[in-house]
Amino acid sequence: MTFGEIFTNCIYYQVIMAPVNIFITFARFICATILHLSLIDEIGHGLLMMKFACNHSYKFKLFGVAWLCGFLQTVSCLCVEVANIGVLCGANDTIDVVFNFIALAIITDFDNLVFSSMKGEAFRELIIEDFCSEVLKISHTTSKKCSVFEKSDQVNLEGEVIPLRVQFKERSCCNKFVFIIYKMLRTFYVSLFFYFMPFCAIVLSTLFPLLSVEALANAEVCPGLQ
Repeated sequence: MTFGEIFTNCIYYQVIMAPVNIFITFARFICATILHLSLIDEIGHGLLMMKFACNHSYKFKLFGVAWLCGFLQTVSCLCVEVANIGVLCGANDTIDVVFNFIALAIITDFDNLVFSSMKGEAFRELIIEDFCSEVLKISHTTSKKCSVFEKSDQVNLEGEVIPLRVQFKERSCCNKFVFIIYKMLRTFYVSLFFYFMPFCAIVLSTLFPLLSVEALANAEVCPGLQ
C-alpha cells in the first residue's frame, strides 16, 4: 500500500522531485538512520534463522517452513526500510518527516508489541530466548576453516555421526536453492544494507531534484520532445 501510494499519488511525486533545504534533508537522514539501527537486529535474526534451517535441515519435519519464517522476516524488514526512505522523501517539511517516521517505527515494532501482550499464552514459552538457546543449538558450520573430517555431536537416523562442516555438494536440490537465496541476501546485507542504506535518503533527496531540473532544461532546449 505504501509503495502504491508513492508511485501513483502525483503529490508525492512532486514533493520527491522538488528541491528541499538542507534541514529537511538532514531530518530525513536522521529518521532513516534511527529506523535502520532498529531493523539491523531484526534482519540479522532473520538471516540467522535461514542459515540455521539450511544447515540443520534434519532437525525439522519441514525445514522449508522454518527457512521461510526467516526469509519473510528478512524481506519484510527490507521492504519496511525501503518504504521508510520513500515516505521520508515524500515529506516536504520536518513535521511530516517525523510523523511518517513514527508511523513506520510503530509498524516495525508491532510484532514485539504482540509478543509482549502474550503473557498468559502457553505458546509464548516456545519462542523465548532461554528455550530457543537450548533447543536450537548451532551444531554445524559452512566455514572453510573447519576440516571436512571434523565430526559434530549430532547423529542421523541411522546412528551415524554427522560431519561438523556442511558442504554444498552434500545438500539436497531444495536445500541448495534456498541456501543460494540466503547467500544472496547475506551478501546484500553485509555489503550495502548495513553501512549505506540510510545514506539513500540524502542521495535521493539530492539526485531526484537534479534529474528533474535536467529534464526541464532538456525540454526547454528541445520543445518537440514534450
